[in-house]
Amino acid sequence: MDLITVDADKCKKDGMCVAVCPSRALELAADGGPAVADAAICNACGHCVAVCPHGALVNSRVDAVNPDAPLQPASRDWPVPEAMDRLLRGRRSIRAYADRTVARQVMEELLDVARYAPTASNVQEIRWAATVDPKKVHELAALTAAWFAGNNSRAVYTRYAGLWAKGLDVYLRGAPALAVVHTDASIAFGPADCGIALTFFELAAVSRGLGTCWAGLLTYAAKGDPAVRQALGIPEGHTVHGGLMLGYPKFRYAAIPPRNPVSVRWI
Repeated sequence: MDLITVDADKCKKDGMCVAVCPSRALELAADGGPAVADAAICNACGHCVAVCPHGALVNSRVDAVNPDAPLQPASRDWPVPEAMDRLLRGRRSIRAYADRTVARQVMEELLDVARYAPTASNVQEIRWAATVDPKKVHELAALTAAWFAGNNSRAVYTRYAGLWAKGLDVYLRGAPALAVVHTDASIAFGPADCGIALTFFELAAVSRGLGTCWAGLLTYAAKGDPAVRQALGIPEGHTVHGGLMLGYPKFRYAAIPPRNPVSVRWI
């Protein structure tokens, strides 16, 4: 099948699809319409299809990503800067959760949003391990606690172990839900790709009244403990790059604390 199919009746020969192609797989034909310069370098990002307001172009590689998923209309009503800035500045790392479970449907919505996060070269190789079962989260916290107790001598980790022994969960904070991201270790930008996806997930969660906290201790344990990796279902050869605790905040924050001034060198 040809990489690009163009409906001549719909194409206005405005060159937008060629201009936005990041890999230059497209070029302008003699008649001003799009032509394939090099099909091999098309990474199925979908820019060419998404930018065309006339629906004139079909990219077979984009369609192959998910044949059952039609194009969705893009929003023309973005949040105003003030609202977006309040969201970004006002989100907090939540470590105290209400006694309320997270519906699986809500988790699925967040994962669906996160899959639209950009990945380097559009590889889309992020994988998730997720649960909305508080007992599963607690089991993972216990495994993390056990690994730190046996493999770390730093004073802070010794203190964490003592708190765990007293029934205080400093590893996953008693969160009712958890989402963890991983990629094959060979993915060059796996850590960055996963970090962006987690940020998409987190902001989508905040907009739904949920709270999150980055699960750094679990991530650390998952890199060194086969038991934690097995409990998460991480395949051989994959690296865990991060995770988020998830739940409804027990408390509402009334203020935004200050941050250090921006450090920038203008060039």
